[in-house]
Amino acid sequence: MVLRHTAAVVTALLVAAGLGLLAGVLGDDDQFWLRTTVFAACTLGPAWGLGWLLFVSGSTGPGAVAHPEENVEHGWWQRSASGSFLDLVVVLGLASTALAVTDLRLDAGTVLAALAVVALADVTVRMVVLSRREA
Repeated sequence: MVLRHTAAVVTALLVAAGLGLLAGVLGDDDQFWLRTTVFAACTLGPAWGLGWLLFVSGSTGPGAVAHPEENVEHGWWQRSASGSFLDLVVVLGLASTALAVTDLRLDAGTVLAALAVVALADVTVRMVVLSRREA
């Protein structure tokens, strides 16, 4: 198991360093090392997730659950995500109507960021309410 974790860490370091170097090379200013270091540091977490997915996640220890997705938290997540999706559809409809009636023009990036924040907040609130209600 230690070998698998070591392989995941090495993979993370190599992928993060490669992405950092790529970002440094594609940069157009004189801050190659700063850009490389920042991008490598920012991609280290997702790169470790990739290494864990490739090397560690397939192995199970003694006493592992046969179906880990069949638990209470997963049910809460499914219910909160599906409810949040319906709320997001309603918000999209109301926002589209309001924008059409007022003839207001907004940047697409602003609208998408606002919708992502609304969706994440909705899922979070629903998850907390379900966990407190049923725990």
